[in-house]
Amino acid sequence: MGESLEKIPTRTNGEDANETVAETASDTPKAPPPPPNGGLEAWLTVLAGFCLYTNAWGLLSTFGAFQEYYQTVLLKGESPSAISWIGSVQSTLIVLMGVIAGPMVDAGWLRTLVFTSSFMVVFGMMMTSLVTEYYQALLAQGFCVGIGGGLGYTPALVVISSKFTTKRPIAIGIASLGSSVGSVIFPIVFRRLQPNIGFPWAVRVIAFLNLALAIIACAILLRKPGNKTRARSLIEPKALTEPNFMLLAVSLICVFLAFYIPLFYIPSYARTKLGTDRDLSFYMLSIINGASAFGRTTPFLLGARVKPMYVLLWAVGASVIALFTWIAATSEAGLIVWLCYWGYLMGTLVTAPAAIVGHPVFCPDFNFLGTRMGMMWGICSVGGLVGTPIAGALVDLDTGYFLRAQIFAGCLMLGAFVLQLWPTYSVFKHDRSKAKSQGDVPSAH
Repeated sequence: MGESLEKIPTRTNGEDANETVAETASDTPKAPPPPPNGGLEAWLTVLAGFCLYTNAWGLLSTFGAFQEYYQTVLLKGESPSAISWIGSVQSTLIVLMGVIAGPMVDAGWLRTLVFTSSFMVVFGMMMTSLVTEYYQALLAQGFCVGIGGGLGYTPALVVISSKFTTKRPIAIGIASLGSSVGSVIFPIVFRRLQPNIGFPWAVRVIAFLNLALAIIACAILLRKPGNKTRARSLIEPKALTEPNFMLLAVSLICVFLAFYIPLFYIPSYARTKLGTDRDLSFYMLSIINGASAFGRTTPFLLGARVKPMYVLLWAVGASVIALFTWIAATSEAGLIVWLCYWGYLMGTLVTAPAAIVGHPVFCPDFNFLGTRMGMMWGICSVGGLVGTPIAGALVDLDTGYFLRAQIFAGCLMLGAFVLQLWPTYSVFKHDRSKAKSQGDVPSAH
């Protein structure tokens, strides 16, 4: 009995502790690796985002050309306010669908979203080529293209944000250049082809371009399934109680209430107020959208030196000046200069918010980035829905009277600037505190 007891192996307390630690470590899930912040795979997602931006925001930024054509040719019996609802619905759905698309990306539905988005954009534009009535244009161009663009736009932002850290703003800026490229090319294609081959085939040519871009995006993003986290609701209730997040979202409502007014009404303003010929009034859209390409990239080349939140506040403040000085643009030369100025700011206004949401002040848990981004765009979509119809009711195209709409846009942008002061201060305070804890900034003591 004694010999058998002596042969029984014994464990020291240290061995027990080491084994327990090893078992615990093996049971603990490993932290996800940090974003690669570059590399071929990451930059391919930027290319895919470029294509999805072109098919979403690029088409939307072209609506001023459609608005002018609908008012003067296809839908002459409808008021400017009623016609602007087509573009307003499209713009609203592009951002509102983020409420659905964001959580779906977090849950691993990336492939389904990208494919559905691509199909609906191409199908919607093909159906737009067949419209003869107002309700048909609203359904095809407003709802179908808008839903399609929204289902692809937010997932593209989430995927790009997950691939970059310090290079995230410039990566999103490069992807968003698709909007500028599309909004320059599509109006020119429409204007040059429509008199020669008619409205249906001019729109179909644009749809075929959308198809080519959709194929590229699908080839890149459909290769791998999305990263699945866990199922969650469409909103994160906690975000609704955070002052910084809500102030930013409400400020963006004001931004987008004003944002689309020049974009939708510049061709009509140039034609009725300044007496420009129709060709030049159409090309003014290309001028404003071409200038936006610089606003989407150059502010973010500053990288870590200037945070995207500071860039946004600067852009909103400069936009207040721009919208009020629009009143003074009463000559063709003056208007073209103003378009370049506003176009640059316009590019910054639509790019900076996407780069901001990933900041810990607005998204403490990175796993909820898609949900938070969807919530932010969903809230601010209210501005895109009602801003241009209100402006349409304020303008008088018979006399070229735009003053009330211009003042309306300027005051809204001023409100956005005031609302963004506190979130900007919170970002500054957070970053300064983090720098001090890392020893980058000496303590005041």
